[in-house]
Amino acid sequence: MKRLVCVLICMLLASSAISFAEDAYIPVYTLDDLAAMGRSPWGRYRLMNDIDMGSVEWVPMPFSGEFDGGGHCLYNLRVVAPGPDSRITRDGNRKEYDTVFLGLFSVLDGASVHNLRITGAYVATENTGHCFAAILAGMMDRSSVSAVFVSGRVHMTNRAVMAGVAGVVGYGCGTLDRCEARVELVFEDRNLESRCEEFMGGILACGIGTVNACSVDIDGYDSCHGYVHNGGLVGMYYHCGMEYDEAPVTNNIISGRITFFEENPDRRAYCEATVGEPLSKPTRTNGNIDTFESQETKNYDVVLLPETCEVPAYETLVTPPTAASWGYTQHRCSGCGYHWTDSYTPPRG
Repeated sequence: MKRLVCVLICMLLASSAISFAEDAYIPVYTLDDLAAMGRSPWGRYRLMNDIDMGSVEWVPMPFSGEFDGGGHCLYNLRVVAPGPDSRITRDGNRKEYDTVFLGLFSVLDGASVHNLRITGAYVATENTGHCFAAILAGMMDRSSVSAVFVSGRVHMTNRAVMAGVAGVVGYGCGTLDRCEARVELVFEDRNLESRCEEFMGGILACGIGTVNACSVDIDGYDSCHGYVHNGGLVGMYYHCGMEYDEAPVTNNIISGRITFFEENPDRRAYCEATVGEPLSKPTRTNGNIDTFESQETKNYDVVLLPETCEVPAYETLVTPPTAASWGYTQHRCSGCGYHWTDSYTPPRG
């Protein structure tokens, strides 16, 4: 009898522990709930449903907790200014820059983000200071990002030196596992007085860590009057003075292209499918597959943009949602055929 009582007590304790672990997550149902994460950035959060972010211009926030997307989607994210916080970034010579960041998060610091979708994002900046922009986070510091899907556009007009654009994370170190990016990246350098340090990558623009089983479809445009560090997957693989060791870059699939120029007498022109410039060597690079194209031009008088018409004329086509598929609005240039989509609406089912 005593043994049976002990077993029942143990079962109750185990059940309570499981319930407590589940209740430890703070549920996120609304846009206000999402914004409230910024007041307690060390917490554990779980997204409970899809959220339309199209009603606000989102202010990026630092985050050091856990965000479980629950397989749900944040859609119509729009970011047009950096978060209020800054961090030191370093180029390939370890020169330091006080840098700001754009994305859903500005900086992930010891954070974990997983099982999340971000659809129809638009991240754009005309920066006068050093800056990194991406859809999920401008920077990560010893953080883990797994099973995160992003789609959308990241555009930067640069007037500083240290700058970069990416699909998932702009700069930093950590783990990027089973992530997917379907992105249009545009970098336009207007700093003609000094040579910029420019970085572009479908998953990570500049940094070091594990990049495993990710998938990229990139359409990149880079007009740079400085040093180019472009990669379909990672722009530059390097620790940049961060306390993080080399790690595998394996089993990734990279498609698409980056069209670029590097106006610079000290020409380097790094642009490769997996890693544009490896100043640090990943421990392994096996299993990567690519159909990536590097397209360099030396016509420095024309800013490289996805539109090829000098004066684009756009037609708008609205596709309503169905019970099983998302709705969206497509904007298509009647001259060159370039198009993008926004204003996503969820399935009716």
